[in-house]
Amino acid sequence: MLIDDSQTTVVDREPAGSATAEHQLRDLIFEHPEILPVAQLEPEIGRIVAVATEVNLPGAGFIDVLLVSEHGRLIIVECKLWRNPQARREVVGQILDYAGELARYGYEDLQRVISNRVGRRGNVLYDLAVKADSKMSEAQFGDRVSRDLSAGRFLLLIVGDGITEGTQRIGEYLGAQAGLAFDFGLIEIVEYRFLDKLTGTQRRIVQPRLLARTATIDRFVIRNEVPGTVLETISDSAAPKTPNTGSRAGSYAAWEAFRAAFLADLHFDDPGQMPPRNGGINWMRLPLPGTVGVTLYRVNSPGSIGAFLNFKDADSMALFDELQADRGAIDAEFAAAGIPGLEWRTESEGRTLSVSIPSPLPWDPAQQAEQRAWLSRAANQFVNSLRPRLARLTG
Repeated sequence: MLIDDSQTTVVDREPAGSATAEHQLRDLIFEHPEILPVAQLEPEIGRIVAVATEVNLPGAGFIDVLLVSEHGRLIIVECKLWRNPQARREVVGQILDYAGELARYGYEDLQRVISNRVGRRGNVLYDLAVKADSKMSEAQFGDRVSRDLSAGRFLLLIVGDGITEGTQRIGEYLGAQAGLAFDFGLIEIVEYRFLDKLTGTQRRIVQPRLLARTATIDRFVIRNEVPGTVLETISDSAAPKTPNTGSRAGSYAAWEAFRAAFLADLHFDDPGQMPPRNGGINWMRLPLPGTVGVTLYRVNSPGSIGAFLNFKDADSMALFDELQADRGAIDAEFAAAGIPGLEWRTESEGRTLSVSIPSPLPWDPAQQAEQRAWLSRAANQFVNSLRPRLARLTG
């Protein structure tokens, strides 16, 4: 509503998902990064300056907008019109891919990418921070950015029009992401248009709203890749680096090829289910409501593939007990989907719900196709059987 001394005008919001094209939203943020409510996410972040749009990260794609704070905090912005569940899944997966790829970079790598995009030489990122009145020396700034790159510590922002639902599932997806230490914000840009009667011109009002945020996502290290796995929180400084040499590199390449083919064919009956995120060599994590998630794995020795949920703390073990009360129905649902043999294990240190099949080496292309098909059915059935029950129990 607009009120002046002579009249009151009611201004209607533009229909969600139709007011702004994604490239227009991207350009608006690049030209006016100050419209983003980043201080609500990080009060000490300081001034924000635009670095570039469409920043190419080979292997991951193009960052819509890259920003940096005067203190060297990197901000990745992904713009999306929020039209359907698929859009939600894709945009969250995309921004996490950007963060994961950027975490592989050193400061010099980042300089090269930015210089190539903006067509300028030198320490462009620091020069932009100085324009934002940064008081850091060039060495201090470089050290700060380098540490954040190494830790995967970024501010990730999804900005769109008509973001009205799906935040709970986004939280599940982010919580299942290992290996990065990022902050996340979900920002809706609400747009209004009205006719200025004095000038006869169309006016536009853009209002940003912070809809959701996370605290820093803890890193995790996986101790084993089979049922009984324990996830242990570790500090940034203790985070292990995966060597890219020898047989481990070959195992990683084989797993990445398998995982890519698996994700390409994966289909969930639930249109809002987020896809699994890679956890390490031979395993992925599929988010579910609450604090639990399904680990999908394939291991060489002994050759097998499977899926499991661990329930380790008191709250999650209570969830297991609630699910076990409905065990007959859940077992029947898995069997009807061609996934028999669901195991319910109760031990002193926790509870486990798992299913697996043997798959001895060597794995030829036909056998790997069968592995992917079985694992896809198993993942889909965990979602079909457990998501609604866990959502009810944790809601």
